[in-house]
Amino acid sequence: MEPLQNIITVSELNSKVKLLIEENFRFVNLIGEISNFKAHSQSGHYYFTLKDDSSQVQAVMWKTRNQSLLFTPEDGLQVVVKGRLTVFGARGSYQVEVWEMMPQGAGELRLRFEKLKQKLFEEGLFDESIKKPLPPYPENIAILTSRTGAVIHDFVNIVRRRYPLVNLFLFPVNVQGLKAHESIVDGLKEVEKLSKSGRIDKIDLIVIARGGGSLEDLWTFNEEKLARAIFNCKIPVVSAVGHEIDYTICDFVSDLRAPTPSAAAELLTPNMNDLIVTLRNFLYFCSNFAENKLYLLRKSLKEVESNYYFNRPKDLVNNYYQRLDELSRLVTNVTNSKISVLKNNLRLYRKTLHHVSPQNNLKKGYSLVYKKQSDLDLFDDSNNGKKENKLITRASGVKKNDEVEIEFYDNKKTARITK
Repeated sequence: MEPLQNIITVSELNSKVKLLIEENFRFVNLIGEISNFKAHSQSGHYYFTLKDDSSQVQAVMWKTRNQSLLFTPEDGLQVVVKGRLTVFGARGSYQVEVWEMMPQGAGELRLRFEKLKQKLFEEGLFDESIKKPLPPYPENIAILTSRTGAVIHDFVNIVRRRYPLVNLFLFPVNVQGLKAHESIVDGLKEVEKLSKSGRIDKIDLIVIARGGGSLEDLWTFNEEKLARAIFNCKIPVVSAVGHEIDYTICDFVSDLRAPTPSAAAELLTPNMNDLIVTLRNFLYFCSNFAENKLYLLRKSLKEVESNYYFNRPKDLVNNYYQRLDELSRLVTNVTNSKISVLKNNLRLYRKTLHHVSPQNNLKKGYSLVYKKQSDLDLFDDSNNGKKENKLITRASGVKKNDEVEIEFYDNKKTARITK
């Protein structure tokens, strides 16, 4: 056996293969189905196999790359990836280091859904704080759905059974097809316009309804134009699209999401029978409350009436009345006594005056002498121009030849002074 030439190690072989592959296949775009998908719990890296009908290749997507994905890869998902070929020298195998990944078919729609959802979320269209409250007892409900089909019939039947007082307005729209979302947008605008102008009763709620279907069937309700029309609508909007497991952009932007159209009919209307029972219970409660309140008030009133401190003011008033009567009697007695004393004093003063009066002295034999005024005496300032006789109390008050008038008890006499 001849000696072997150019012997290399396994590591050298793998290095040469690594260099050859990585230089000639810098980037590749592959389409395939994911299988054996594993997300490493600690590192966060994704490990999986990409396969088609006859072959497969190992793939890895590092955590720094997979954090930007808008979906979670899973087994059976058809994807398109962009990456570069690398050789794992320890095992002598090559793999695809995935940089980008995008779903195909339904997966592509799901990716579009997630992107739009993220965009509208960041703009605040899903914010719970700005969602409009729903009236507990709506009077007028507008429903946007297909004119035919089970949705409208089920909705009407449930509403009529639960709450027949409400008025329903059907606005037929397309719920599937290329331009279906524009039909729904036009319907929203029409409802607002008619309600605002008064051509129909003021609408309290708008329900957008459709039965279940695949992601493609429900894609109308994932259109951005419809989402923004719902957000800008001044009337509260309820999304009742698909089945309970179906979610659309319309569900997130609406003021309320109902799992199904039938569930929406029940969520938006109170049960008339429950209302009647509630009213009866309320009337019973009010009646008992009023009776108990009256009973307690009467009891409290009786307690107050019998309370000493309640009657104390009345007793004080009565005591003051009694005291006032006593003072009145005292004043009357004092007044009468004072008047009696004054009367007695007056009688005494009268007697005294009678005894000292000139008339009484004249009766005893005394007389009064008055000097008669002459005409010249009228000019005396002391007489103030009046001709009155002057009472003479002293002999010096008269002189010879003065004419005097002497007043006796029974008459007056005129005399002349001779000395």
